[in-house]
Amino acid sequence: MHIKWQQLFLNLLKFIGMFLIYEIGTIPLQLAYMLPNNVVFILIAFGMYLITMGFMLVLFIQIYRTQLSQHNPAHFGRQKLTNRLAVFMGVMVVLWLIFLALQIWISQHNLVPESANQKTVLAFVQAVPWWMGLDAVVFAPIIEELLFRGLFFNWFFNSADKRRQYLGVFISGAVFAAVHDMSNFWSWLIYAVMGWLLALTYAHTKDIRYNIGLHMFNNLISLI
Repeated sequence: MHIKWQQLFLNLLKFIGMFLIYEIGTIPLQLAYMLPNNVVFILIAFGMYLITMGFMLVLFIQIYRTQLSQHNPAHFGRQKLTNRLAVFMGVMVVLWLIFLALQIWISQHNLVPESANQKTVLAFVQAVPWWMGLDAVVFAPIIEELLFRGLFFNWFFNSADKRRQYLGVFISGAVFAAVHDMSNFWSWLIYAVMGWLLALTYAHTKDIRYNIGLHMFNNLISLI
């Protein structure tokens, strides 16, 4: 497999840049967490949040669509729902429920320390529950799937070679976990499994809407 190192480096810089844009977009939510009882400040921060999220959605979707129109040997894009695809998604939902049940069991038995990211999420939920719910169930799943699956695969693993695609599944999940929690190995592994399931869904269905749906489902159940 011939690797174009210069293009790979440029794509890596693009990916890091998009991740930084996403992090900047979460600043209004972080500010709201600092002053949860100041109603005026919360409303101003929420307005800023809606503007930044809207900007990111337009930017990420536009870049994603442009990528697919220019170079798409793996044929990612909208796929018609078939019986085979429906069965696959049914299996993925069952696997996800098992994954969630396993997390609950591990948490109840204190087998793994509570992750730093989970502590942060719970703190945000307590401070601004309605805002955190909107972010976790709607905006974060869409933007994170566009970034860690859509743009990531297009820049690094958009290939007709199945072996390269599944390598992308592994690396995508590992990177997804690394940016969410590196406080300990087990916390990283939990996020990595989540990332691998989402990446596998994208690689198999080739339609990002399905892994976005799974991500929303996971976050909704986690908040409940």
